[in-house]
Amino acid sequence: MAKPTKRTTSKTNDTATPSRRTMLLHQAREITVLILIIFTIKGCIVDQYSIPSGSMEPTLHGEPNMFKGDRVLTNKWLFGPRIPFTTIRLWNWYEPERWDIVVFKPPEGGSKHPRLIKRVVGLPGERVDIKGNHVYINGEVVPFGPTLPTFEATDLLTAMGHGKKPKRFHGYWSYDDIERQAKKAPHPEQRQFFASMLAQYPPKYGCIPGDEYHIVPEGHYLMLGDNSANSVDGRVFGWVPRDNLYGRASAVFWPIGNRRDFTGFTYTWWGKLLVYGIPLAIVWFEVRHWRKERRLKLEVRS
Repeated sequence: MAKPTKRTTSKTNDTATPSRRTMLLHQAREITVLILIIFTIKGCIVDQYSIPSGSMEPTLHGEPNMFKGDRVLTNKWLFGPRIPFTTIRLWNWYEPERWDIVVFKPPEGGSKHPRLIKRVVGLPGERVDIKGNHVYINGEVVPFGPTLPTFEATDLLTAMGHGKKPKRFHGYWSYDDIERQAKKAPHPEQRQFFASMLAQYPPKYGCIPGDEYHIVPEGHYLMLGDNSANSVDGRVFGWVPRDNLYGRASAVFWPIGNRRDFTGFTYTWWGKLLVYGIPLAIVWFEVRHWRKERRLKLEVRS
């Protein structure tokens, strides 16, 4: 009786072995497909980014705490899909427009952050001059865009005097504007702050004499932060190549209380498909994977 029992056990083990291999192959294949889908979506279609600093206050709130700082949904398909982890763009779609809020890779050595979020202000071929809180394009003042907060030139100084973040947009500041505040700001801490900014991050592009600091090269853009007096932006690190752009920030989706849409992206059918459809598709994929894995385990046991 012992011999038939051994043969039966051996037969069961031989039958089970291919099932285990099949299960592992199924798992590996499904995980690989899921990783490829995620990389494709994040690299070419849509992604989310946190705000690394307060340079876009009061439009965007930068905070290290993920439960307080804004997180933006970025449309990466708009400017053309890129190969993930590179600046190689497969093809170009739309061109960035003035006042767009974009996520981009700063020029080499331009920032301690690997990604920045600023506004597009200067377009290719334009002459940009920044003075008196305003931006001049080809010699004419450019009205501030509709997505900018309310303009109030003196609000920054009032806010800083009370140790708070600015509640109003105070325009774009040149070297002379910051130097003036370093000498004449009403509070000592303000004068010290502005003097430190001039010493560490002197504004050059759009500010000091020389065409190389005022004419935007072809295929490049000038990016500025809304919190101009406390923003290390294009005035400091210069022109940003188009290939460095990741995408346009379309909406703040977190925290819930800060949610807002800058472009109407989340109201379009395809925006809703990306925002809500992709997470649902991933959940469906995971449930399907779990059900297959469970079925294979039952087959192995039987």
